[in-house]
Amino acid sequence: MKKVESLHTFAMNAVADHEDEGTAISTPASVVGVMEIAKQTFPGCITAHQLARAMNVILEPKGFDKDTTLLTTSFDCDEVCRDLEDELRSVYGQNFSMGGIGGFPFGGCTAFGAMGHHIPTSGQVVIVFGPHVGIDFDGVIGKVNRRGHEGSGHCCDTAFTGLEYVKAVKGGSIIHSPDASDPIDAQQVFINSALMDHSDRLLSASNSEVELPHVMFDCQEALFKRIMAKCLPGDVANGVKIALLGGIQVNTPLGTPEYFLPKTFTTFDSSGKKESDLLAALVDEGHKDIKKILMQKRLKERTARANAGLLNVPIEGL
Repeated sequence: MKKVESLHTFAMNAVADHEDEGTAISTPASVVGVMEIAKQTFPGCITAHQLARAMNVILEPKGFDKDTTLLTTSFDCDEVCRDLEDELRSVYGQNFSMGGIGGFPFGGCTAFGAMGHHIPTSGQVVIVFGPHVGIDFDGVIGKVNRRGHEGSGHCCDTAFTGLEYVKAVKGGSIIHSPDASDPIDAQQVFINSALMDHSDRLLSASNSEVELPHVMFDCQEALFKRIMAKCLPGDVANGVKIALLGGIQVNTPLGTPEYFLPKTFTTFDSSGKKESDLLAALVDEGHKDIKKILMQKRLKERTARANAGLLNVPIEGL
């Protein structure tokens, strides 16, 4: 029998292993390399900036006015997850947060109910959730370069700890976890248990670090479905529309764009009945050439101003 470790000691040893290794300074080649690896490893991923823009383009005609839509997020605590949140906030304003470690909606039904009461009068709500995974300057999946460090570190620490927990337990190790009712590490205990249910999938994957965020997403989506089934109808006002976007954040080093891989994008009515599947439309809009879109917008604005000027030109002799 292998030695018994406390969950916290096990977790800290796991995330500290190989910390601050690898390339610390970017080069044009490494930046391009990170972008290429992100698109190859997570096909269909969209830059965070394009995602926020595309969401607004698709949702506004469906009644999601950005001035009366409450943004709700469920992302990991990690500071590298704030860039995507900032992009979304630039469109919808301050966000309501349901997320705990790993991005799981640990706020649960209580947070969902509170969110429902914060939706502006005659407004709607957009919920964005998902786990995250890093890519460092060396192209390593599951690590990222953080500000002030001389190398890269695990990303997401929570997910990585869960994966290492699965490997250790399956290998015969005994790890002492606090009772699930004890808040001291309840979130990690929950995640470890959730990942154990997918142990075969994780351990048989050709690259567990790539498969890990997909497994994390599936666990989170299942939890969101439970929360919505419990809270709807009743916790949001009649007539409120709900847009639920779920996917995987792809964190990259400073100087490279952040990405998001959308995996589900659906609207519901206030009873929880599905209204529309918008995933394909979001992916299509998110991959449009932003420069071309801006040029077309400016041309349209100039044409409108020119036409308005022509209408105001007086014609002498009449």
